[in-house]
Amino acid sequence: MYYFIVNPSSRSGQGRRVWQQVEAELERLSMEYRVFFTSGQFHATNLSREITHMPGRHTLVAVGGDGTINEVINGIQDFDRITFAYIPTGSSNDFARSLGLPSDPMQALHNILHPTYYTRIDLGQMEYGNHTRLFAVSCGMGFDAAVCEEAFRSRIKHLLNRLGLGKLTYVGIALHQMILLRAHPIYMTVDSSLKKAFPRTFFISVLNCPYEGGGLKLCPKASPSDRQLDYCVVERMSKLFLSLMLPTAYFGKHTRFRGIHIDRGTVIHLKSPIPLPVHADGEVCQCQTSLSIRCIPEKLKIISGR
Repeated sequence: MYYFIVNPSSRSGQGRRVWQQVEAELERLSMEYRVFFTSGQFHATNLSREITHMPGRHTLVAVGGDGTINEVINGIQDFDRITFAYIPTGSSNDFARSLGLPSDPMQALHNILHPTYYTRIDLGQMEYGNHTRLFAVSCGMGFDAAVCEEAFRSRIKHLLNRLGLGKLTYVGIALHQMILLRAHPIYMTVDSSLKKAFPRTFFISVLNCPYEGGGLKLCPKASPSDRQLDYCVVERMSKLFLSLMLPTAYFGKHTRFRGIHIDRGTVIHLKSPIPLPVHADGEVCQCQTSLSIRCIPEKLKIISGR
């Protein structure tokens, strides 16, 4: 049985239009399926939890953006009984970009209905306060999370999405957040032994995939199949230099600059003396002073595009 969880509001209504195309093809092929539409934050998690409580094995298809993926995987109750698939309709689609999944909805559906390749990918797990949250693409503390927070409540995002210019949302918001940006100390421990202090940090991103933020290749060598998480620390640079450096990250060329630190580990702890914005796959997790992040190897079975 195919279960589709559809975010109809992704990319300002694009999700609903894509689903109409997908549904027409499912009906034409007389496929057995059920569809559930999300109506607000965390609804996809609740739907996923209900579906994965049902007995048997299921193919669970997320139709939305990276945030929809995040909510769906956080609702899965038994990963051994679930095969995950994805039809991207979001503004960023970094998960699909990283795994080489089709961006065309009809091609993505064809891959799901006629799968030729499966793979198991790692997931990240983030603990903060009394909360535990999985992520598929990335999590972060500082500037990148502040951009996600503003994007979540941005009216401009909806307008640009309607015009097909959704990626410009993050560029514009990033420039705005750069005006407000302040550097803060963040302390990091990697795999219990390596301890680092970054006195003037703008942000730290921990990635399971190479891309985040709509195509920023922050950790070019990151892989969701290597049993590790990569991290990118940005610190000790002027705001002007940061604004000039960030565009080079679309090509993975930012790694050459001073103030950029990239490495990897399996368990990463972050601490800040003041609460800083935090995100998981672009979903806002409020401001926190402490994060514990770990890699969970081969957690999710997916229908892959390659």
